[in-house]
Amino acid sequence: MVSRWLELFGLFFISPVIIVLLIQDIDAWLMPMLGFMGVVCLSLLLVDKQFKRFRLWHTQNIKSHLRSSVRFFAPWACLLTLGIYFIFPDYFLALPIQNNSLWLITLLIYPLVSVIPQEIIFRTYFFHRYKNILPSKTGRLLVSSFCFGLAHIVYGNWIAVAVTWVGGLIFGYRYIQTRSTLVVIIEHSMWGSFLFTIGLGAFLLTQPPTS
Repeated sequence: MVSRWLELFGLFFISPVIIVLLIQDIDAWLMPMLGFMGVVCLSLLLVDKQFKRFRLWHTQNIKSHLRSSVRFFAPWACLLTLGIYFIFPDYFLALPIQNNSLWLITLLIYPLVSVIPQEIIFRTYFFHRYKNILPSKTGRLLVSSFCFGLAHIVYGNWIAVAVTWVGGLIFGYRYIQTRSTLVVIIEHSMWGSFLFTIGLGAFLLTQPPTS
């Protein structure tokens, strides 16, 4: 139990702080590091006999779950769009308008290099690995969401932390409901692509705009 707590604390609390302190030197390595951690966590899950592998691609009731995701997404996406338009007008739709090619490339590679490893680490791995020390699903949801937001302190602005903390709650709740990494990857990709499109993606950079 103690070793598992130490692992959780070291991986999800200490590591982000160390990365922030070294960010100037390892900026270009953030995505490779994320991918590496995703592979490590996936490997640990696959060798764990108690882990049910079908949860990686679980498709039971997937249409119903995706409809639920879209119903939740639609009204909040509209509100966020209005918020960005009025609060950060300089960043509203900046990427698709100013650099259409980069925007399209971002939409294509973002799920692969960012969403998949994040969901493996912060949902699939976290919820399975720490269920003995955090037996309550609500407890795991809250702690994993906090850790997900904390991981984004590397971007050096409170907006990235706040947005990803809320995202952690959304994706964690969906994972509890579906027990499917695949479903959560789809929902995360939808939200992430939307945020990069409307302008909030500007705050998910290691050199964010001033606010």
